[in-house]
Amino acid sequence: MKIKKLIKILECIEGDYNGKLPKDMYHLGTYTKESGTWEAIAEMDFVHVMRSFKKAINYDKQLEVSVSQTNQIMKLEQEVSRLRERNAYLQERVEELTFRCKAHPKYDFSEIPNDKYGNAFVTAIKQYLNTNKYKVRVRGQHVKDEYKGTGATAYGQSIEQSTHLRVYIEEK
Repeated sequence: MKIKKLIKILECIEGDYNGKLPKDMYHLGTYTKESGTWEAIAEMDFVHVMRSFKKAINYDKQLEVSVSQTNQIMKLEQEVSRLRERNAYLQERVEELTFRCKAHPKYDFSEIPNDKYGNAFVTAIKQYLNTNKYKVRVRGQHVKDEYKGTGATAYGQSIEQSTHLRVYIEEK
């Protein structure tokens, strides 16, 4: 049964004292089919209207799900962007720290004479340094004249074979 016939029946059953329904029941508009054509809702069959209505409800539910998923995707994209920025910052920081580590250890004291005054100075450094955080290394610097050319210092000389000392202070 067509909707326009149903409206006529409803006028008789539920109409006001003049037999009329609310005005919006007479201007139902059109329905656009999947093919792109349109049809007046009043000319549609009741079964077709109900199926179209159900389809529209399901479309609205699918749209809600789609919007919800879109919101979740946007939130995830924002989190990924934030994590990428954080990752870039951390990589820069790691490079800074490893560069500093590669630039070190450098000696903190050099050209300390290898005599009783120089040894007293090195002993004082070792005594007063915070050994919980730092460590001290002492290495020889410059070969004594009597060892030059003998091959004894091919792999570096000992402190006894050096004229001067270098002190390295490093973090543990």
